[in-house]
Formats: sequence, structure tokens, C-alpha cells
Amino acid sequence: MDLSKLEENILSLEDYPVEKWNPKLCEGVEFEINSDAEWFYNGSKIERIKMVQLFSKLIKYEKGKYFVVTPSEKILVKVKKEIFLITDYKFEENFIMFKTNTDEWIKLTKNNPLSVPMVDNQPYPKIKLKDNVWGLLSRNVFYKLISDANQDGNRLYLESDNNYFYLN
Repeated sequence: MDLSKLEENILSLEDYPVEKWNPKLCEGVEFEINSDAEWFYNGSKIERIKMVQLFSKLIKYEKGKYFVVTPSEKILVKVKKEIFLITDYKFEENFIMFKTNTDEWIKLTKNNPLSVPMVDNQPYPKIKLKDNVWGLLSRNVFYKLISDANQDGNRLYLESDNNYFYLN
């Protein structure tokens, strides 16, 4: 599968109802997303941010694996950590907004919660972007959030969309 042909096919679409698309798996091709949320296609880094933005909208999760799907193609995506990396945040009215590595902003809400599980005895802060798709907060963003957090006893929390999101 030629990457420019795939991009052309995707750009011709008006909507991305990936949950309705069930094409046959394309053998011999794959995407990989490394631990810094950088995208690779068959071993070559995808440098164009617009292309990464586009492919990230076509992510489908099924049976424990990620795929990029179109109506006619389905390509395996090997993910090292998470699909997205959160690179910044800002306060806007009563929301906290998080910026992804694809320059898109997401509101911290009950539907897009922040979670901080422990992985290998380290906090693993992430925000849900859509079903089974998360953005890992960069270490810098997480430390800045800690300094902006409210404290309730020994618990740190953020308030966004009239909800509390605990950091510990």
C-alpha cells in the first residue's frame, strides 16, 4: 500500500465512522507509534503533522489491538505506550484544555477523564481522548500540573468542568 494513495483515499472522505468499517487486514504493512508518540509507516517516520493528524482520526481498537481503518483498508498499528502525547495545557473558563502532539486540544471532562495509574512504581498520567485511545502526559506537563493542583489533605486534584480529577 502506497502512503500517498492511502492519504488520497482518506482525504476523499467526509466523515470517519471507523466503528462501522470492517475491511480486510492489509498484510505486510504496519504503522508503529513509539514511546514519544511519533508515527512510523513501514519503518519510516511520518514527518508531516497533517498526515499524522489524519491517521490518528482513523484509529480503531478491536480485540486488544489498534488499527488504522478506512472503508477499504485496515492496517495494524503497534503502539509502544499511547497513541498521543500531551505536550501542553491551559486553563480556559472552567475547563483545563490539553494539547496533543498533533496540535489538537481536548477538554478535561467526565467523558475525557484524567487517570494516573502506577506503572512500574511510577505515575503514568494519561487523559482519555475517545474509547480506548489515550494521551500520555509528558513528564514536564505532569510536573506543571502538580504545581497548579489543589490540595485536599494529602491528595492533589484538578478541577475542570465542575469535576475533580485526582493526581494521586
